[in-house]
Amino acid sequence: MYNNPAATVGGGALASTGIGVMTSVWLGLAAFALVALGTAVMRIVPRGHRA
Repeated sequence: MYNNPAATVGGGALASTGIGVMTSVWLGLAAFALVALGTAVMRIVPRGHRA
């Protein structure tokens, strides 16, 4: 776990940009909620049928 270079680079990138881990989690949840909302709206809105 501590010898994983990818985890070290990812954690270092988060630390250097000033974005905390919990902020990233909340941004991920918000993105998922927006995608789910868009999918739900597309299913509810009636589509016009062309003849």
